[in-house]
Amino acid sequence: MTIYFFLLMIAFLFLFQIALLFYLVIHKKKRQRYEEEIESQYNHLTESFSSYIIEPSDVRFLYAIRTIQHQEVVLERLLNGYVAFTKEANISPLVKQLSEEFLTEPYSRILGQRNWAKRINILHYIEDFHMTSLSPVLFERLTAANTLDVETQQLIRTLASLDETKVIKELGRFPNVSIRLYVDVFNRLHKESTPKEIQSALDGPDVTLKYAALVFIGQSGAISFLPAVEKELESSHAETRIQALKTLFRLEYMSDPDLLVPFFESSIWTERMFAARIAGILQFSRYKKILSTLLGDSVWWVRYSAAEAFTHFSDGDVILAHLSENHPDRYGRDMAAQWRIYRPGGDN
Repeated sequence: MTIYFFLLMIAFLFLFQIALLFYLVIHKKKRQRYEEEIESQYNHLTESFSSYIIEPSDVRFLYAIRTIQHQEVVLERLLNGYVAFTKEANISPLVKQLSEEFLTEPYSRILGQRNWAKRINILHYIEDFHMTSLSPVLFERLTAANTLDVETQQLIRTLASLDETKVIKELGRFPNVSIRLYVDVFNRLHKESTPKEIQSALDGPDVTLKYAALVFIGQSGAISFLPAVEKELESSHAETRIQALKTLFRLEYMSDPDLLVPFFESSIWTERMFAARIAGILQFSRYKKILSTLLGDSVWWVRYSAAEAFTHFSDGDVILAHLSENHPDRYGRDMAAQWRIYRPGGDN
């Protein structure tokens, strides 16, 4: 009985392996045939798609795309390729038109499925193709989200790219939202909407949102917000003042150099550091003496920034040479000597 049962198990396992092998072979052939069909249809439509994008009156592509079997996948590949390699794709009304006509229904269906990877991919495609037809579906999913996970963050980015400014308020209900995510939202909003939202962020009570607005202003070079940025230098919150100084450093512009005066003697070393950097990059010659004093600061980064500031002046090399020998502070002399040697175009 034992030997018979053992032989029976071996036979069963053998037949199971044979069946599994046949299944894998058949599945692989089906998958290969599926990919070959898609590739064939893609190659067949590439020329008519290009013609339609260049000249919309050439409607051969519209007739062809409606007749193929793998319509969704082929069109997705064509549009994605165009977006990836054509700079104008992001503003192409034809990309938006084609995607909304043929992909709105299948994308809505996929967004309701449990496959996380597919949902994430679809969110990226919706953003790239500017499918505003799906904004209501996406916003409904966002309002139902309870955690700020990867998918929720991509939902927010996608909606922002569709110029849904409501996402900023919706984002505020999540705790510990990063400045970077808010900046991503500002970067994705349409140019017509961004100024209003930035001003609202600067005037509002949400500190994180205000910092994100300051970061965006600096990164985008939005000089029109200079008065608002300079106003934040008067804030009672040190972090707000530091963010404003960072923004001025990135903008490389100030309306009134006197606004820097209080920061050179600040008890917060980060403020002294940025004051030195700004004085240098904006070449405020009136502050050379103060920069010389900061060269002997107790904080290494302040000394470093003060010495670096001199490299922006036409006579900076002469000043650094003098300070490397005559500065009253030993560390100040060392820092001046270091920047004299390693400054761009120096003696190294």
